Amino acid sequence: MENTNQKQTLSKFYFSSSWYSLFTTIYLFLFAFFAVFYLDNVFLAIAFVFRTLFASTTLLPMSAAVWGAIYIISLLIPFTISIFAIFALPKIWRNPKWKKDQSLLITIGLTVVILIIMLLASDLIQTIGKLDALAPFVNSN
Repeated sequence: MENTNQKQTLSKFYFSSSWYSLFTTIYLFLFAFFAVFYLDNVFLAIAFVFRTLFASTTLLPMSAAVWGAIYIISLLIPFTISIFAIFALPKIWRNPKWKKDQSLLITIGLTVVILIIMLLASDLIQTIGKLDALAPFVNSN
């Protein structure tokens, strides 16, 4: 019941009949696009875990496990943050403690911080994926 109520609340917030719904729908579609764009990373993380489980790891150093864990976390960060951003905006604007100008500043700041984190995580994914420690897992078919 709560999940259905939350979906109705999200749709009412993003698709309301007021002038600011132009901005909220753009925000929603932007982060929904990022969630779909980074959904492949979730599947890559799952595949990476299965490759790790079924590959021979007896001769690999401990750094392979550490870099593997960092790689999985960095794969999941952009997708998770994209989903978080979709649910965060209604919570910001429906907070009764904040005035409209405070909500606007928080929204702008949150959007910038989220985009920077997603870019850093994306660069981290590419950098870690090229490491020799992960070659047996990333390059295996």
